[in-house]
Amino acid sequence: MKVFWIPAEEPEGMRAALYALAFLAGAGESEFSHAHPADILWRRLNALDFFWLLIIDNVDDPAVLGGSRRRITEGTEWIRPPETSNGAIIISSRNGRPERWAPWIKMRHIAPLDPEAGALILLDLAPSAGSHTHARDLARLLDGLPLALELAGRYLAAVSSSPFPIRGSATTFAEYMETYSERIERLGMDESRSHEPEEDRRVLSLTWEISLDLLNEQGHDLARPLLRLFSCCAPSPFPYQAILRPEVLSASPLFPDPTPERLAGALRALAGLSLITLDFVPRADDLWAAKINMHQLVRTMTRINAKRSGSLANYLTVLIQLLETASQDLEADNAGDWPKWAAIAPHCTAVLELVVADGIDPASDDLRLAMQTAQRVAWYRYMSGQYNQSVIDHEQAWNLAVRSWGRGSIEALETAGNLGRAMRENGDASGAEEFFRSTLAIAHESVGDEHPVSLTIRLSLARTVRETGRFSEAEAELRALLSIARRVLGGRHADTLMIVLNLAVCLRAQGRFEEGIRYYEEALAGWREDHSEDDLNTLDIRFEIAQSKHSIGLVDEAVGELRGIVEIAARVYGDEHPNTLTIRHGLAMSLKTLGETQAAIEELRQVLEGQRAQLGADHPLYLSTRRALEELTQ
Repeated sequence: MKVFWIPAEEPEGMRAALYALAFLAGAGESEFSHAHPADILWRRLNALDFFWLLIIDNVDDPAVLGGSRRRITEGTEWIRPPETSNGAIIISSRNGRPERWAPWIKMRHIAPLDPEAGALILLDLAPSAGSHTHARDLARLLDGLPLALELAGRYLAAVSSSPFPIRGSATTFAEYMETYSERIERLGMDESRSHEPEEDRRVLSLTWEISLDLLNEQGHDLARPLLRLFSCCAPSPFPYQAILRPEVLSASPLFPDPTPERLAGALRALAGLSLITLDFVPRADDLWAAKINMHQLVRTMTRINAKRSGSLANYLTVLIQLLETASQDLEADNAGDWPKWAAIAPHCTAVLELVVADGIDPASDDLRLAMQTAQRVAWYRYMSGQYNQSVIDHEQAWNLAVRSWGRGSIEALETAGNLGRAMRENGDASGAEEFFRSTLAIAHESVGDEHPVSLTIRLSLARTVRETGRFSEAEAELRALLSIARRVLGGRHADTLMIVLNLAVCLRAQGRFEEGIRYYEEALAGWREDHSEDDLNTLDIRFEIAQSKHSIGLVDEAVGELRGIVEIAARVYGDEHPNTLTIRHGLAMSLKTLGETQAAIEELRQVLEGQRAQLGADHPLYLSTRRALEELTQ
């Protein structure tokens, strides 16, 4: 049997691995231009002529497997019931709620290992640590928890192989049981509650605290603080070489003398006892490629231990400073930085989750720093077309800003403006409009109508009105806003130019093409002064001009322009970025006008699959493309 193992801690990495599996199962590059990658994957898996097993590991949030429970149930997402007797799928998860899973998924509770099986694991890891009987007794004491057994076995193996044994360290199964029992008595644990979740976690906590004591005695005094720092992070791979800056760590008394050599030794020691896993990379020039992974139970209990000791807020402060330093040179609108943003983003938002969920109250300056970094993450998600996640991230930041500084604060108003934009792009125009209006009313009271943040919110509201088809209403608002913006911000300010662009769109939508083109050209000339040709807004303005040319009969010219814009958008932002797909939709409509019906149909089919994957089957852009395709194929 062929086994395919896919880790799911990091959603983007999981999807990339499944995409790669499709190729491994025999898919060709050309197949992906006609269908969604998930369809290709399962078509290929179901066609395999040998027995196979797909394991998707650590799926604690079923949402990472698809856009909705309904689509997972229907078998139209990344996981589906195999249609062949040759294949099977196993999903491991700590989420045992049946309502979160599709009905075709059969749930099986995995019990702890029995003492005999546990003894075999211990003897395999530490064969010289004692008899089979003592190994069985230790396995029973550890409740048969696989992680606890591994930690204990690796501890004993490390002690027995040390060229300079630490006096007093447990070296046998029997001695380990004595050390463990002493800690149970100090903590007052109730052995009668064996296998209850809380008791299981405390069992595990004791095993790695014993291991951390050993590392500290061996001179790895940075091991425990590093583990506690990692416990504040998200359950996603942690790019440690890019984030662990000695100059930042050295400012905290938690990390004495954090030289690269001492940090490397502590990380190797933690990995040697299986408290973390290190993913090394051969290329030393890519600091973002080397990752640390940490078991979720180790993360949870280490965080609890840090909180009990009263030091969790201090570790959180260090992490905030590390993340800000690592991300300060990254740009949210630079597609070249997006892979780095993808690596650091979960940890930046995890900081805010920790502040809210655990009631941690960092110093005001640190909280502002965390907020700024999380807002940049949310904006990266917006710029890269991850609108749903951008809504989630912006909403989290906005709620915290409101709680910390009030809804009328600049922090809350700026975040609210971006949250509304993400809501609109995610397909909720009516909700976005209502949110913009309520936010604008608060901005009116707190900062005034001509403050830059108020003008930005008014622009976003006017665009939302325009996108709902109320063009004359939007035009009136944009003209009034343009007059204020030119006076307050200046004619070449980015917001002023965006007002000009949206006014041009309103004019084109009302059939006033020549007038609209003049405004488009003004916006493009101003935007090009400070932005490159592959900037998203530059491409957007060029796309709108091409659409206008189509409308006045210059269809050949429009097609040539659209092909050039598509080439840049696909190369810089990717084939499935929402803006790329919108441009391709426009190209298909121009091809239709030229009579190239088959080419238009093929283009729309690819756009439709891309929009389904990126935006979902309920998004207005997807529905618009589907209607256009249906009209062409009738």
